[in-house]
Amino acid sequence: MRLLVSLDGEKCWCIGITVKALQQLIDKAKDKSSIKLLTVFYDSTKEKRRFKREMRKAGGDLIKAAQNYLNWWNIIQKRKEN
Repeated sequence: MRLLVSLDGEKCWCIGITVKALQQLIDKAKDKSSIKLLTVFYDSTKEKRRFKREMRKAGGDLIKAAQNYLNWWNIIQKRKEN
């Protein structure tokens, strides 16, 4: 996944597998007041569907959607361990 976001007017890329890209986004956006999604490139259809689902659940809030996605990912990883 590749995300191009605007953080307080500054363009920033978050690149990697979905989990790493969203973690980068959360880390970079901690002290920013204005966050806007400019472009998203997905690696798979499954990622696209999941990310869009989380965006709808979060009401369009990008950071909340990223946190929801990461929480879901962590739950899945814990289930795989058991």
